[in-house]
Amino acid sequence: MIHSMTGYGRGQWQEESWLCRVEVKSVNHRYLDIQNRLPSELSSLDGKIRKWIQKRIRRGRIDLFLKIERGDDPGFSLNRPLFEGYLDTLKLLERDYSIGGNVDPGQLLRMPGMLARESVAISDEQLAVLEVGVASAVAQALSDLETMRRAEGQALGAEIRRRLDAIQTEVQTIETQSEGLLELHRERLKTRMETILSDVDIDPARLLQEAAHQADRGDIREEVSRLISHGAQCRALLSGSGEVGKKMDFMMQEMNREANTILSKNAGLADRRLEITNAAITIKTEIEKIREQIQNVE
Repeated sequence: MIHSMTGYGRGQWQEESWLCRVEVKSVNHRYLDIQNRLPSELSSLDGKIRKWIQKRIRRGRIDLFLKIERGDDPGFSLNRPLFEGYLDTLKLLERDYSIGGNVDPGQLLRMPGMLARESVAISDEQLAVLEVGVASAVAQALSDLETMRRAEGQALGAEIRRRLDAIQTEVQTIETQSEGLLELHRERLKTRMETILSDVDIDPARLLQEAAHQADRGDIREEVSRLISHGAQCRALLSGSGEVGKKMDFMMQEMNREANTILSKNAGLADRRLEITNAAITIKTEIEKIREQIQNVE
């Protein structure tokens, strides 16, 4: 089962003295890129959190946000230099410009940088307890994230399978239209030569040899066989596990190459050219749509 690289999850752990909240967001990325946003007091846990993520996520841009709160709220501290600076400025306005009025403490406290939450001092014993709590919250958030990525992956898988079904239909059309090419080329070549060389006897063996040569140049059976094989491999990948996205992208490149080869060989297929050309173009269109989808597959 494939997984999308897009998702969101959150987790929480709480005990008498602490509350820990974790949010995890993920988007598509070529590799696994982990960006942790931790409080400075818990920066020492960054490496462990990365390892927890790496055990469960293989690919994508992961943004993890961790917040902690104490049950005994440490409160706020006043930025005294900034506060006194505002008061001095108000006194200057009153003295030099006769601009007076009552000072509203509430407005002063709302000024940017005036109040700051006091830092949380964490002892080694408290850090050990918090590590267990953080591990629990991170695990919950990752489970939540994986649930969403799995659901998104199911939707992506269903869409890709529909595209593969459309490709298979067009491949069958090409296979049908390419049957009996040797006989077709022999008849076309014979008609041409009889028209041009109406007074000359035509050697049947030579005619068959030239027809076989023309048929070989336009033989697309190998390309059709590879398209069928690649389609089967893609379905197997969708039902498997691991990093499917990169493998699927490679398979799409190969299928696109086979479709291009069919178009280049199609020049000599006479009245069947239009049907085969349309089928090959449709295959290329479906391949591009699949490639757009798998950019978000893990």
